[in-house]
Amino acid sequence: MARWALVVEETVGLDKNRTWGSKVLGEVEGTREEAVEELRRLVPSYTPQHPFNIRRRTLLRDGDTYLLIAQGSMRDYHCVFKVWELLWDSTRPEVQAERLAED
Repeated sequence: MARWALVVEETVGLDKNRTWGSKVLGEVEGTREEAVEELRRLVPSYTPQHPFNIRRRTLLRDGDTYLLIAQGSMRDYHCVFKVWELLWDSTRPEVQAERLAED
């Protein structure tokens, strides 16, 4: 059975140390549709790292991808949410073994 990572990509850090980072919010073992449904459940309540005081939240969807625009008092930030199939994890060899057994 496939394993899916629920991922958010967003701005992390402050000032000159700001970068675009990825974080796995969770995993789903099952179908892609089940993973997308779980992502759909998580996205509306997600609180991004920036801005600290959100004045307005706008959530958009394009197929199975979500875009959260968070407007702050000085600038806007955004987060992108996607479902990715987990194929390999160097710290969890069982994930690769499971995937190879399926192919």
